[in-house]
Formats: sequence, structure tokens, C-alpha cells
Amino acid sequence: MNVVMVLNYKAPNETISCVESILKHCPSIDHAVVVDNDSQDGSIDVLQRWQADNALSQVTVLASPRNDGYAGGNNYGMRWALENLAVKHFWVVNNDAYVKDDAFAPLLAELQRAPKTIVGSVILSSQTGRLECYGGGILYPLLGKSKLLGKDIDVSEISQLDREPDYIMGCSMAFCASLLTEIGFMDEAYFMYSEEVDWQHQAKRKGVVLKVSRESQLYHYGSMSSGGRSAFYHYFRNRAATRFNRKFHGTPYALVSAVLLSGITVLKEFKNPKLAWSGVKGAFKGATMHV
Repeated sequence: MNVVMVLNYKAPNETISCVESILKHCPSIDHAVVVDNDSQDGSIDVLQRWQADNALSQVTVLASPRNDGYAGGNNYGMRWALENLAVKHFWVVNNDAYVKDDAFAPLLAELQRAPKTIVGSVILSSQTGRLECYGGGILYPLLGKSKLLGKDIDVSEISQLDREPDYIMGCSMAFCASLLTEIGFMDEAYFMYSEEVDWQHQAKRKGVVLKVSRESQLYHYGSMSSGGRSAFYHYFRNRAATRFNRKFHGTPYALVSAVLLSGITVLKEFKNPKLAWSGVKGAFKGATMHV
């Protein structure tokens, strides 16, 4: 069984639009698991009513008892699916994305050819139609930064890209369910940002290959759950980056990274001291967190 996972947080209409587009265009998806991440705004009622009113037997709506972030919400749904469905493949999709054609079939074909693969899609901006990223991004660990691969290029220019990304963006990430047995679930301590990067890093250490399917395309609205550029964003984004460094490169490396990332954040937000300070706090918190 092929299962798509969609996580909702205070955006039920967008979540419904996302799932409906997948059910319409991706016939090889057997079941959709929608997890409301403890929105506490009536989202779960909207989602359950939509599922019931449309008699969608191939959709399960779950209410997570607490908001444990991207990793926690998806882990909650995947655990339920493994216990209740005969899952062979998972496809994790952001709720602020949608498809216009069968974006899953190319991912499934890659997984059937090479099961020890995590496959991503070409992510397109819903506003411009240009690339948001070619599957994911490039990491600069010491700086605590990353760059989306192929950002803003035209779809026709994809053939000019000569590398795969260092990580697959969590917006569209397909893999065999058996990987969860081998690697485990995503680390919930991040709460936001870097969860899929951490998980994929562990997977690569066990011989799993990252790949982008050029035939799979999703359209992405943008970050609906993070609130965009804010104190919240700077804190959790920087905390995730330096926590990743401490976990995989050691404390000294993470502390150097925290200094460099703090400097970058202050330079970028020198007109917004509150945002800069949130980023600095996040960077040093991540470098000193228990891992």
C-alpha cells in the first residue's frame, strides 16, 4: 500500500486542497493520512467533517494530542499507518503544496528500482511557476546555512544542474516504509527545521541514496506554519542548524558554527534587534542541547 502523509496546523482548507489534488491526480496512492498537529482552532472538526461528508474511505484524519512539530506530527501519523495499514511506501507532502498531474508515479518508479532511496520532487513556486528548488538544497554546515538547489531557475533549465541535493526537502519526500525499521523515526527534539535533514543524514550513513525525480513536480505556496521571517523563525531555524552540528560533528564544531551563524544573523537583521537576538539565542541553544 502507498500512503501519503499530510500534516495540518491551523490551515485545514489548504490541507484539504492538497489532499484532494493528490487523490485526483495520483491513482497509485492507496490511502491518505491527515494529521492535525493539535491546532486548537477547530481544524480537526473541519477535516473530519470534510472526510465524512465526502465519504472518503481512503482518507484517515487523526488528531495528535499535542503539537510536537513537523517530526512529531509525521511520526504520529506514520506510526498509526504502520499499525493499521499494510504500508509499503510513504510519501510525505507539505499541506501548502498541490499537484497538477501524477507526481507520485515517478517517485514510486524510482523506489521500485532502488528501494534504499529517498526520492524528492521538483518543487515549483505556485506564484511564478519557476523552481523553488530541485528536490532540496545544499548544506554549509559550519555556517549553519543551506541554499535551495536551482532556486528561481526555469523548469527548462533543470538539465543544466549537475548534482543532486545534500538533502531532500520535506515538502515532498518518498521512501520505503522499511527504512523506518532500519533508521528509526525522525528526531522530534528539533520541533521545526532540519528534522528531515537529520533523518536523511542518518540514512546516508547506512547506504541510502538521495535522488530527485525530474518527472515529479509539486507546486508550493510557501511556509504557512512557521509564520515566515519572525523571531520564532530565527530562533528555531538557528537552533536546528547548530543542534544538527553538535549531533553529527561534535560540540566544538557546533559552538564555532553558533558564533558564525550568530554573526550572519546579526548582519542580516541589524535593523531588527529583536529578530537578531532570537537568532543568536537559538544558535547557542542548539549548540548546547542534549543530543
